[in-house]
Amino acid sequence: MTGFERDPAADTDAVERNLDLAWELFEAQPTHPKIAELVLQVLAVRPERSSASLLLGNHREVCGEADEARRLYLQVAGRRDGQFINAARALRHLAAAQHDHPETLRWARTVLGESQEDWGDWMELGSALAFSGEHEEGWSQLDEAVAMCSRTAPDELPTAIAQRAGYLLGSYAPPDRIIPAAEEAIRADAASSWIALMLGWAYLVQYRFVDAEELGLRLLRENPTEGLFQGLVETARRMRQALENADAHDFTLEDLRRSGVIELAWQQLRDQVLGTDLASALAALDGVLPADVGATLRPGATFSDEADMPGALAADDLVAWKDGQQPGSGAAWGLPESFRLMSAAEIRAVTAEIEADPAAYPAWPENDAWEPVMTDDAGAYLVVVAFGRLVKRRPGHPDEAVAASMADWIWDRVADFGGQDPRPAPRKATDPPS
Repeated sequence: MTGFERDPAADTDAVERNLDLAWELFEAQPTHPKIAELVLQVLAVRPERSSASLLLGNHREVCGEADEARRLYLQVAGRRDGQFINAARALRHLAAAQHDHPETLRWARTVLGESQEDWGDWMELGSALAFSGEHEEGWSQLDEAVAMCSRTAPDELPTAIAQRAGYLLGSYAPPDRIIPAAEEAIRADAASSWIALMLGWAYLVQYRFVDAEELGLRLLRENPTEGLFQGLVETARRMRQALENADAHDFTLEDLRRSGVIELAWQQLRDQVLGTDLASALAALDGVLPADVGATLRPGATFSDEADMPGALAADDLVAWKDGQQPGSGAAWGLPESFRLMSAAEIRAVTAEIEADPAAYPAWPENDAWEPVMTDDAGAYLVVVAFGRLVKRRPGHPDEAVAASMADWIWDRVADFGGQDPRPAPRKATDPPS
């Protein structure tokens, strides 16, 4: 061997050292720039080393470079070597993080086409199905994944139970599905505080006020300063006391059910936890709003007194974002009907007019929840009503459903303008109602 010849053994040792160090760095600090430097040194000598490409893809992904991460994962997947299943799992994870539900489902099925031994892969299939709109099939698959874990990896069962509860919540499962899953997670001592919080509000939706209060008090013992836990306890007590004094106030459980106030609070809190609430939707819309639409919107309103706020269902968030749109500008949204956002002053004026002469406005019942938020400037309104639903209301016609909530209407605009939509797909028509 001359002095100019390379020692293959030395090259191999250097590759392994660099790769081991890169993995250690990734586990400790996944965004550290040294990771890429080390892995690129490995790939310069061993470009076919798929595990190194996957590590570089993981690093790029956590650094926010999703396109480069996808390129690396697809490069490995295309080799069809021993790392194919890990590349498929990485592509499944990346698609889920970007809320690309069809792509997540495709890679979840690809993974299971390679191996069916890991309960976690079945759990991810259940999640992907539910988020793609196959709710009943997906939720059943989550249960099957937990059962598989109990048979094959019992030590990991608390993790599986907690994952199921989280995926049920994230896919908008109704309270009657979330409650048993969350209760099991808590019994397994695996539930996060936010799963426990959602369980407490799910109890409220089922009018189990005592259970909700007891759970809230337990959470407060663990974290006495958390306002969300305090809110759970206060709401449970307020509802219980209101019903106990129903006779004195001419207020019944049926009145409470019809108002939808608890269900709306549950939905708003769930959406806040998941980042799909109205405030999150408005922030996302800011990032993709076309200039011609933005030009029709007024600056957001500020309020020195709560009495000046136009309403609690959705209007407060809307007018704080943008205090309405210029009259006649509703066509800017590009929808078949030209509804525009109303200002705080307009909402207050319309509300006051209706409340001053309810008999003249039979479509706006005195004892129902309603809040006008948009108008076509020709007598019709989009109105947030009980349970947070958004409806079209016009004289002489029954209400027409527009969206499940004002947040959903805004998220639809985000999607229309090319933004990422984090919501699960709507339930398939073949799914039974919850």
